[in-house]
Amino acid sequence: TAVQQGVPGKIGSTFTKGKGVYKITKRGKKPEVTYLRPAGKKAKSASIPATVKYKGVTYKVTAIGPKAFSKWKKKLKKVTIGKNVKKIGKEAFKGCKKLKTIVIKTTNLKKKTMGKNAFKGIHASAKAKVPKKKLSAYKKILKKAGIKGKKQKIVK
Repeated sequence: TAVQQGVPGKIGSTFTKGKGVYKITKRGKKPEVTYLRPAGKKAKSASIPATVKYKGVTYKVTAIGPKAFSKWKKKLKKVTIGKNVKKIGKEAFKGCKKLKTIVIKTTNLKKKTMGKNAFKGIHASAKAKVPKKKLSAYKKILKKAGIKGKKQKIVK
């Protein structure tokens, strides 16, 4: 049955797929996962997909976990955030000093779903590209999250 679709993974269980480690947060007709951290070697770029398929189930990637990139601080230069992300955990990208390019595809971020200091301490001239219709709202949200340096930009 359709409700049984999410059976392969229990809520709270984790799996590695492609370049990410995910945690199942919702099952059923609309299964969801949280992107916990990158998998494998420390790379210069990371992409949080819109969806991830695991054991025949397609999960929406709706969140980035707290401190997701804490171990990648020294390498990460670019990140792309998928269109289904609604929440970014606290300190997710904190201290990623080389993180200069951030591409945000989602239009679902809100003040209360943006973790504290999520982007604190990133590259001094970092640029965040956001969806056009969300530019003014995201400027406020991202500044609160740590993108507020003189040379840092939030663009559409």
